[in-house]
Amino acid sequence: MPRIKENEFFTVMVEFEVDPTYQQALIDGIADQVEQHFTHFTGFVSASFHASENGSRVVNYGQWLSKEAWESSSPATGFDIAKASIAEVIKRCGARTVEVDTFQVTRVIEKT
Repeated sequence: MPRIKENEFFTVMVEFEVDPTYQQALIDGIADQVEQHFTHFTGFVSASFHASENGSRVVNYGQWLSKEAWESSSPATGFDIAKASIAEVIKRCGARTVEVDTFQVTRVIEKT
């Protein structure tokens, strides 16, 4: 379960632009690969997928214990296999753009 708390986890966000007819297939395909591969990596916390209402975008919000844990995912841990599997899903679903960025949660406002 994702938890958003200041300075607790390292966050990786990936945004995909996709034809609306492939939005759910992209989510399902990448989520299956994340579940199969990434959940075994030390330091992996969670992955969430967000679908735009118009069907043209998907945002993947991934949490890791630290930047070092994310960076330590290497060929030896099967990271290359996971990346190749996800790349195949992206290609199959015809995603036009893929943007990856990393973040640190610096402020959270919650209803009390």
